[in-house]
Amino acid sequence: MIWRLDIEYDGTPFRGWARQEGEPTVQAEVERALAIALRVDSVETVVAGRTDAGVHALGQVASFRFDGSIPDTIVRSLNGLTSREIAIRSVTAAADDFDARRSARSRTYCYRLLLRRPDSPFAHGRAWWLSREIDRGLLDRCAAAILGEHDFTAFTPTDTYHSRFRRQIRSARWVPERALDDPGEQAAPCTGTGPEDFLQFWVTGDSFMRSMVRILVGTMIDVADGSRSIEDFHRLLEGAERPGAGMTAPAQGLFLVSVGY
Repeated sequence: MIWRLDIEYDGTPFRGWARQEGEPTVQAEVERALAIALRVDSVETVVAGRTDAGVHALGQVASFRFDGSIPDTIVRSLNGLTSREIAIRSVTAAADDFDARRSARSRTYCYRLLLRRPDSPFAHGRAWWLSREIDRGLLDRCAAAILGEHDFTAFTPTDTYHSRFRRQIRSARWVPERALDDPGEQAAPCTGTGPEDFLQFWVTGDSFMRSMVRILVGTMIDVADGSRSIEDFHRLLEGAERPGAGMTAPAQGLFLVSVGY
């Protein structure tokens, strides 16, 4: 029988989702907890999105096969067996042909930028702090440019396991994230309508290549700070090589938000 796991995690202490010998990974923790809770030697999971080291997940999905009885206390048991950076939200029976990766029809990611000066101690590990000025209008133009199907070869490492570089982007937008009001400015409780300290990049596509969202963000920032032109960004979407694109944005700002089936 196939079972579905819905998981969220803080990626900071992990070397990513996928198992790596001698390294802490989310997959290793989850599979170890499953094996103990189900009293079997091992459990192998399939995941919707293999997040990189330091990347977070709010709506990760994994699947595994187990033909025995799943106890009613499985969620509580798994959360007791994994570290505090991992939360198993649910374990549910799935269709016999369900595969967390192959059955997925879309993935949605969010990348967070902190724009204020100075940096915030509360954003460490959760956003990329930019100390330079950027043009919000140019970010919007970049987001509009990636809609539809393009060749994203420039936006994944040259040393890659991917063989298909065309991806379909269904939605992409930059939106403000309101900061809490300054309590020194008014006596009323914080309402979240203060200055726009953060920007969020939301993107949904059929699938994403390794580091694709982070390289897109890093390259968009190059456009927004004047380091490259919007015309150059358009050319990159025609199948340019990786060296032509910008830096890979830091991992801590990226969240896998949801997977669509």
